[in-house]
Amino acid sequence: MARTRSPLDRLRRPEYTGENRCLPCTILNVAIASVGTTLLAAWLTAAGYPTAALWVGTALLAVSLAAIWLRGYLVPGTPTLTKRYLPASVLAAFGKAPPDSPDGIEAGAGRDGQTERSAATSAETADATVDPDAAESLDVEALLERADAIEPCRGDDRCLTDEFARAWREETDAVREAENLSPWLEQLGLEGGDVATMDRGGAFAVDVNTRRVGTWASRPAFEADLAAGSLLADRVAEWESLPAHARGQVCNGLRIFLETCPGCGGPVSFGTETVESCCSSRTVAAVTCDDCDARVFESPVDEGQAAA
Repeated sequence: MARTRSPLDRLRRPEYTGENRCLPCTILNVAIASVGTTLLAAWLTAAGYPTAALWVGTALLAVSLAAIWLRGYLVPGTPTLTKRYLPASVLAAFGKAPPDSPDGIEAGAGRDGQTERSAATSAETADATVDPDAAESLDVEALLERADAIEPCRGDDRCLTDEFARAWREETDAVREAENLSPWLEQLGLEGGDVATMDRGGAFAVDVNTRRVGTWASRPAFEADLAAGSLLADRVAEWESLPAHARGQVCNGLRIFLETCPGCGGPVSFGTETVESCCSSRTVAAVTCDDCDARVFESPVDEGQAAA
């Protein structure tokens, strides 16, 4: 039997409340409600109705706060106005600025609490084959070709080699069925331990031992990276010398060559689209599974790249 929607359900806007609530929008609208209520109460008091000012002001503020709680905003069009007019620095202060890096391992998420730079420096003292700035100067495509993970195809394009594609699928299946992910996490330069995940629909966050290590486009993308890290560790001589973020950069780059979904096994589609959030919008290049709609690759692009 279909559930009857209550009046509150009809008023509620889940896309702007709960985890999707925009804090700058909320603060702005609470300020507008407070100022409006204060001005109305002052006008009624000056007109000789102090009691009415108290009751009307209290009621108006209560209704305004209820609207903000249910809808995320009081003034119509607030989300659009916030995206358009609030500077990026203000949005960033509230954690709402558009990300300018691809999904995957976060900077400074190295094993045993090391930062990227300290991990790279330690590797250098152990006669590493990469410099401390490997994460910034890494040629992902060249590395993947040396690992026999990709090869030239269809003219100037690159495709997964048949052998690597088969091994990647098998390793991803093993990751999906495993109860302990520590061996795979360690191949990505991350500390093993207690893994907690949060799938928020468009952002799959991963914590290890209560510490955020990265955010992926989806669970299949995360599982594909764990599997790729395990395979590349045996194929790339300098893998152990790369800091965690550089390993994540390689695995993230590898996902763009997927032709079948690591989650449901169906075909994937590549394209660009505009991703909207409560306070911002951005154009991304994306690889999406056709059958299960899982996003397995996402990276911001500028307007010129999107047009191309």
